[in-house]
Amino acid sequence: MLADAASLIFILTGALLIFAAAVGVARFRDTMSRVHAISKPQTIGLVLCLIGACIRVVFHPDFDVNHRSDLGIVVLLGLFALMTAPVTAQRISRIARREGLYAPDMSRNDRPRARRR
Repeated sequence: MLADAASLIFILTGALLIFAAAVGVARFRDTMSRVHAISKPQTIGLVLCLIGACIRVVFHPDFDVNHRSDLGIVVLLGLFALMTAPVTAQRISRIARREGLYAPDMSRNDRPRARRR
């Protein structure tokens, strides 16, 4: 019962983050904001959903050797998502910057201010 509740909380929180990422992609106007919206919450949401699935599999009454392979696949899927999401977001951002697919006026200026004397 407690494992089911924990699994449900993880899966619902992950689904909420994935939904927020989808809304961010639909709502933001420039490419850099969209890349930021899709990479971080979607990855964390996926990992939370996978944690919920792992909890569900481990605490299932019929957990045996056959279910361990399912658990291993879920863990590998999470690791693959965590390793590839930052790389793809960085590559998409570089391509967008190189091709001029972003609005520089929408971005902040991070240059340091000149010092006053």
